[in-house]
Amino acid sequence: MRKLPDAYEPYTWAISTAEAARIAGIPPGEVLRFDGNVPHRPPPTALPETVAAALAEINTYTHGGYPLIHEAIADYTGVAPDQVVLGAGADDLILLCARAFAGPGDRVAVADEPTYPMLRLGAWLAGADVGDDDPVLTFCCRPHNPTGALVELPAARPLVVDEAYFEYAGETATELLDDGVIVIRTFSKAFGLASARVGYLLAERRTAAALSERQAPGPVSTLSVALALAGLAEPPDVRSTLEERDRLAERLRALGLEPLPSWANFVYVPLPEAGRVTAALVERGLLVRGYADAVRITVRDAAGDDRLVDALAGVL
Repeated sequence: MRKLPDAYEPYTWAISTAEAARIAGIPPGEVLRFDGNVPHRPPPTALPETVAAALAEINTYTHGGYPLIHEAIADYTGVAPDQVVLGAGADDLILLCARAFAGPGDRVAVADEPTYPMLRLGAWLAGADVGDDDPVLTFCCRPHNPTGALVELPAARPLVVDEAYFEYAGETATELLDDGVIVIRTFSKAFGLASARVGYLLAERRTAAALSERQAPGPVSTLSVALALAGLAEPPDVRSTLEERDRLAERLRALGLEPLPSWANFVYVPLPEAGRVTAALVERGLLVRGYADAVRITVRDAAGDDRLVDALAGVL
């Protein structure tokens, strides 16, 4: 196998809900996760009947591709169907862009670090180095993960913009597709289909065609496509999440904390003792995403968020 860069660190998952329940000494159903930036309930369209037709033909391949989902995504985003590339979640498309543009001896830039670790991993797995010196490709996460900021777009081209939280921000770089910009989105966040593993990429026609040639055949399942189509037929209304995000931020400020302004479905809270706080919350069955000097908290509902804030007050 080709040697990985010395700086390479594989993506690491948080502990399982079952393990968190064991640590806290509570049933798994009482564990609340604030670390995945996904809705706390599945969408109303995630029903057995949504995938029934696809399940009835699960024994065969989807000959001819997925024209219906391409058309539905095109309608949702305002582009043409041939500007859409499917992937098994945004991560698959990040890896696709990295290997399409970069290879050994090349350099890939990652804007506004520290940020989503898959951007670095994509470059490394393509055999490239990560750095700002004459990059062949630049990645940007907007809104930024983990801070939630609506960062400025880099001027570098080609530029891949990860818009995983687009529905919450309402800001997009799709008007720049003809200027060497590629936009990646996912159904994992606002659409609530994280386990379905389906995402999409938007690009100028020739770029989209070249990326499609480099993508695996049938990168998503027919079951995932059925769920995504149902979601696009009833796009999520995120207003209640945004209202709860602001309420959660106010409650955190009442504890003397200073969550950063967020354009996503989470808040980033600077915290000097982040490691201790994160571990103490796990012991209470509450999982946040911990960093060296901050925690990132996914917005849930009022009851769940209040449980977290109350526990956080006790820990602090």
